[in-house]
Amino acid sequence: MRRRAAALLAGLVFGCAACSAPAPPPPAAARIAPDPEAVAEAIAAAARQVRRCYRAPRIGSVARAIVTKLHVRYAADGTLIGLPTLVAQFGVTPANQPFAGRMAEAATLAVIRCAPVTLPSELHEGGWSELDLTFGPRALG
Repeated sequence: MRRRAAALLAGLVFGCAACSAPAPPPPAAARIAPDPEAVAEAIAAAARQVRRCYRAPRIGSVARAIVTKLHVRYAADGTLIGLPTLVAQFGVTPANQPFAGRMAEAATLAVIRCAPVTLPSELHEGGWSELDLTFGPRALG
């Protein structure tokens, strides 16, 4: 029994020919991409979570046509990585342009307020790590 334990200890300390190093992780190209339907559901789940935190600013009805698109980055645990960035705003006209900043601010605050999001961590890489979320008083997605 002592010889067996000593041999095992020697193999662990000094290495052994029969032991092998753990296999390196597969290259990025060889990793299996997440199922697109599962990723789409994860993104929809993120939008539902953030939708609950969205508070449309008190604005005139003319400004309700403004739609704001933000780029959001999340860590695997659902916490925000940096602040959301404005990608674009649609429906901005000369009449509602003064409200565009308030609409972007409301969208940004919704993302911050709802962090962290709860999503499946196995779909993080190549799935929901970076999202474009669209906000507006009439639609969020």
